[in-house]
Amino acid sequence: MNPWLTLKAFQGEKAPGSCQDLEQCQTRWLMNCLRSNQTTLFGQQHAFADIDTIRDYQNRVPLHYYEEVSPYITRMASGEADILFMGHPTAFEQTGGSSGGVKLIPYSDNSLEDFRRTMLPWLSELVTSHRISSGNVYLTLSPATRQTSATADGIPIGLPDTSYLGPLAGQALMALSAVPTWVGTIPDVEKWQLATLYWLVRQQKLSLISLWSPSFFLQLLEGLEERQAELMELLNHGGEITDRTLPDDKPAMARFVRYLADHDSLHLWPGLKVVSCWMEGNSRSFANSLQQRLPQAHFQGKGLLASEGVTTVPNRNGAPLLTVNSGFYEFLQEDGEVRCAWELDKNREYEVVLTTIGGLYRYRTGDLVRYTGMINSLPELHFLGRNDLTSDLVGEKLSEAFVAQCLTDIPGFHMLAPVRTPEPHYTLIVSSDDTTARAMSRLATIENRLKSNPQYAYARKLGQLGPLTATTHPNPLRVYTAKASMQQRLGDVKVPALLPPTMEVELFMEDLH
Repeated sequence: MNPWLTLKAFQGEKAPGSCQDLEQCQTRWLMNCLRSNQTTLFGQQHAFADIDTIRDYQNRVPLHYYEEVSPYITRMASGEADILFMGHPTAFEQTGGSSGGVKLIPYSDNSLEDFRRTMLPWLSELVTSHRISSGNVYLTLSPATRQTSATADGIPIGLPDTSYLGPLAGQALMALSAVPTWVGTIPDVEKWQLATLYWLVRQQKLSLISLWSPSFFLQLLEGLEERQAELMELLNHGGEITDRTLPDDKPAMARFVRYLADHDSLHLWPGLKVVSCWMEGNSRSFANSLQQRLPQAHFQGKGLLASEGVTTVPNRNGAPLLTVNSGFYEFLQEDGEVRCAWELDKNREYEVVLTTIGGLYRYRTGDLVRYTGMINSLPELHFLGRNDLTSDLVGEKLSEAFVAQCLTDIPGFHMLAPVRTPEPHYTLIVSSDDTTARAMSRLATIENRLKSNPQYAYARKLGQLGPLTATTHPNPLRVYTAKASMQQRLGDVKVPALLPPTMEVELFMEDLH
């Protein structure tokens, strides 16, 4: 059977979920979740059996950060059952988000099923609406820089991307993969990149690219030019990478030469129809750059997905809609008031608070979204940035979401970094290419936008903070990615607008110079 037909068959409920009455739908999901887990350790401690309404739930269960949940997760990883959900975890996922250290997120069979209930209809809709019935797909296959591991009790930490979608969809995607899955097992980043580029150049019938960070594929495109001599040798004469033999491919070689001559990606992938990637928050500028490199493709935003759970996926028109059948969602206002999904004020910003069947209860995700209205009874929510990634040199408390909005029209790589010496100030890191002059000319405008934060403006007025400066580097994206990939998979690295506190500013700046 054609694997594309297999993917189209996963229609189920209309993506991203159907719900005539949002309050009723969310209440039903929450009560089913609490009943399923009422005899767990967490459920007994918070009297899940006595909760009959959303208000009961909010009164009995406080908002949680990861640090408050981690003792329960540690017990689960050591082999204990019935802690946050019934039974043992199916797997854990390790995430190294931009705002903190490594986190371990537990998955159950039920939480994976919730994920599939949302993502499979979305994938089916994507393939169907763009009439993709032939060709291949490129899925992010990051290098295996960290060995597959497991807990002391033998529960796997980390799953292949295709495993999240279940066996049928996973097998279909593997059959369609433009790059053999063994490439993702190569631990050496340089060899992994060369093998990936070789297979991508050979794949003339590429139809769909599905990845997380657009900056990830931009770096692959850079590699096409930087490693052109090695690629030409492989395409002309074949060769070996690790223990695999790669055949020569003269037609692909001819297409590659034409691509190098005029940088037109149509020579490589004339049938590319869709690119699915992050397109909101600070990923917007990278997505715009990638669109310029792949003009033949339609771009669709990925929605708000994290290891902890799914919040939004796009509808046919690309609008990110709340996935009401995959969790219970609350929205925290800046003043501390919590709203439900049907109580939101248009054009207001909120932090997402997530409850999942996978054992996260009233979990503060740190993701900041803007509510722009209802589409077919579902809230449309646009990701702005991280609310828990902040910088505070002298009391100014800049959040990543705020900084992202201040830098929204700066092209290419841009990141604000706090600098402590010789006087406290911020520097705008940009790449030293043709976008630099434009960024430099906007420093005064950016400074004024930063001053819309009263604490920043006050610190500048008192002289506690020096003026905004700029720092250039030939490839700051590569420097940041190399550091961030030490804690997470290369394909999962999202470039924030504000340098994360997990990176030593001085060491990062040294690498830039």
